Amino acid sequence: MEQDNNNDNIEGTEETYINPNEAHSEVVIDQKPVVEDDEDMMDEGGDEGMEDAEPEEDEDFVDESVQGFFEHTDSVYCINNNKVYPGVVATGGGDDTAYIWNYTNGEKIHQLKGHTDSVSKIQFNFDGKLLATGGMDGIVKIWDAQSGTLQVNLEGPTESIECMEWHPKGNILLAGSSDCLAFMWSTLKGDIVGTFAGHNGPVTCAMFTPDGKKVITTSEDRSMKVWNPKDSTNQFTFTGHGFHENIITCMDIRKDSVIAVTGGDDHFACVSNLNTGKVIGKLNGHTDAIVSISMSNVNQNWCHTGSLEGTINVWDVNTLQQRSTFKHKNTVTKLLAHPTQPVVFSSSVDKTIGVWDERNGQLIKQFRGHQDSILDFDITNDGRVISASDDKVSLVFSLNPPSN
Repeated sequence: MEQDNNNDNIEGTEETYINPNEAHSEVVIDQKPVVEDDEDMMDEGGDEGMEDAEPEEDEDFVDESVQGFFEHTDSVYCINNNKVYPGVVATGGGDDTAYIWNYTNGEKIHQLKGHTDSVSKIQFNFDGKLLATGGMDGIVKIWDAQSGTLQVNLEGPTESIECMEWHPKGNILLAGSSDCLAFMWSTLKGDIVGTFAGHNGPVTCAMFTPDGKKVITTSEDRSMKVWNPKDSTNQFTFTGHGFHENIITCMDIRKDSVIAVTGGDDHFACVSNLNTGKVIGKLNGHTDAIVSISMSNVNQNWCHTGSLEGTINVWDVNTLQQRSTFKHKNTVTKLLAHPTQPVVFSSSVDKTIGVWDERNGQLIKQFRGHQDSILDFDITNDGRVISASDDKVSLVFSLNPPSN
């Protein structure tokens, strides 16, 4: 792997985004074949969606991927792109295995074995040299990303790893478990440097604030806790009246490290101030559980919420007002904001990835090629979208139109 000048920022694509005027709108992804000479918008159509039974191959099946990885023998649950070393991505799956591979040619670089249950979480550290894998076996493993050798097993959790994140500036790893605890390790030796105890249910999210100065956890116990990572003390607990009424499933934190937005099974999101311990308000508009949240990287006060009913809403967290709404044909599984453009990406049980203008809800691109639910995806420095799916495959899509 050759270093790419430690560039952590994703380069902007050359897409021309339609309709720059901000507007309220609603769009539904449909699934007919794409008109080839339209580079900015996808045509409307229909797809049968995801059924409970084994998926059948559609007569109108279209594969728009430019590359793929086919080594996994079970569902691919997680994916993470190396932001420092170009062309490198890692995936983990239900085959208890993780892979580091080259997304430009689809070739395997390293097979990482050792977990005794599904690898459900995966992430490169800040300088791209280490890879963390978290499993349903309750073990977190740290690997050398260049050699593929195991560096250390991080012990502490007694049940499955539900969430995992590296510190933004150092080799400190945070993970939450079904055992109601979150742990923080120094990965050089594998020492536990923080244990966050106080939840009465599985920890669903565990994140550092972008400035690295706080740890935030959420739980199935309907609470969110703010912690001091230096001594593991609890600074604030958000719970009870005015907060969530059911399991908290997802969270994101604004870049200024002040505002957190949480979503849950109660169909709404809560906007909270991490410095004061106060709930600012609720975002009401979904009819089913919220499963993913992303803060905009361009419009700092905007956030996106994705739900089981397939709807994606864009909100202003200052006014608590909905700006636009758009929709997949089935459940949304993940949202991810573009780092430099007013764009949000979404994956779905409907087997597609949507690329949307967050300002007006217009569909810019739609990627197809999977034959089962898309469970995770990531975007790369050079304009690729890489997916992980229940069909045991990871596909690579290009944001840029092909050169003639």
